[in-house]
Amino acid sequence: MSSTNRRFKAGRNAQNIGPHRFMALIAIGSLLFSACQSHTIDPSPEPLQRGGAAYTIPSPTSDPVDQNWWASFKDAKLDALIDKALNSNFDIMRGLARLDQADALTSQAKAARLPQVDLEANVLRDWADGDTRNRLDRAGGALAWEVDVFNRLGSAALARNRERDARAEDLQAIRLSLSAEITDAYFDAVEQRSALALLEKQIDVDRDLLELTELRFGAGLTASVDVLQQSSVLAETESLVPPTEALLRISENRLDVLIGQAPDAQDRVSSDDRFIAIGDLPFIGVPTDLLLNRPDLRALKNELIAADAEIGQAIAERLPRITLDGSLFYGDGSDFTGPAGILVGSIVQPLLDWGARKAEVARSRALYAERLAIFSQAYLQAIEDVENALYQERKQREFLDRLERRRRFLERTVEETRDRYTNGLTDFLPVLDALKELQQIERIIVRQERALLGFRIQLHRALGGRVKSDSSGGSLK
Repeated sequence: MSSTNRRFKAGRNAQNIGPHRFMALIAIGSLLFSACQSHTIDPSPEPLQRGGAAYTIPSPTSDPVDQNWWASFKDAKLDALIDKALNSNFDIMRGLARLDQADALTSQAKAARLPQVDLEANVLRDWADGDTRNRLDRAGGALAWEVDVFNRLGSAALARNRERDARAEDLQAIRLSLSAEITDAYFDAVEQRSALALLEKQIDVDRDLLELTELRFGAGLTASVDVLQQSSVLAETESLVPPTEALLRISENRLDVLIGQAPDAQDRVSSDDRFIAIGDLPFIGVPTDLLLNRPDLRALKNELIAADAEIGQAIAERLPRITLDGSLFYGDGSDFTGPAGILVGSIVQPLLDWGARKAEVARSRALYAERLAIFSQAYLQAIEDVENALYQERKQREFLDRLERRRRFLERTVEETRDRYTNGLTDFLPVLDALKELQQIERIIVRQERALLGFRIQLHRALGGRVKSDSSGGSLK
């Protein structure tokens, strides 16, 4: 007997049972197997180690601001660069592509839970001794549906959906990281511009002092060694210009790449750009806020829930699987013509797989334990990042205050030693020493002002600084 005839007769037998009795049998079977224990998924897991009630540095009493984190710098040029990068950077395009892939996998997993309907047509002919014995032509729709009693398909769909959410958080983490990199590169370029402006000023001072020593040497009031020493100081200051220009170009090239363009040797930071004075600390909150604010922690949490759902899927693979297959068609055959339907239900219980499914459950549980450890460690490191940035900024401010105090003393020292040298009351060496020390401190201050901005950037990044998603964030279309 052909497979088509067997299926058709099976359908006739199923019809003899009656649709209500048939569905009752399926329901009874489901209830019998529902005693099997499935897995409960934790929708909101917590890290193994909790943070303290507050940070060690007191938090300001201000409320959180609903704006992009870099807006606190109040620099329109920086705003424009970051906005351009968020729309054209290739790392963001990569993140969008990964999100699209996750969307597709989520759609596939959701579709697997729904009845699958196909259009089918069959033609049957049996011949014996040249005569046709059996004939059946039919066309109609075929239905296949797994009754997800033990949430196997539901767990798989939840896992894919949470992985999709993790990819969305990864994209947000890329945006945050990119905005911080742009800000760092921008202030690096501003630092080099400020350093060049300072060097030009110091070169002018060195030249003026060289002219003074040359005049005194011409008048026989000083030795030639003073002229040579000051010439050496001038040459040393001038020698600092080329490496500073090189660092400026490196920063400019970095900005070009971050905004999705090839380095073009054009300056995006002008000589008029200067460091801004950063204000008080932004709103910090408490350590547990990081679980909500940092996109990398949100991504890890979603991946942890996905791993939990995969445990449920693995457990459900060991439990009975109930499926319904049916057809509704119009047939034309030797012994039957007209519309007909077939409904077949089956229950399959895995019996002997030599421990393969059990091992998959163990693997899924181990994966969950691994991701929980990763999530917990990342949370502690996030708290560490905030604490470090807070403490470094506080100490950097103290450092700059003391450098500024020392600079003021050196300015007075240079003035007085230069006056005494001009009046012939002392030799040139005190002037030279005081001037070199002052110039060195001025250059250090520029670097340390940039470092202070860097610590503020680190703080915003550690807190999971807000990056609004109004921009398209790049496109692959």
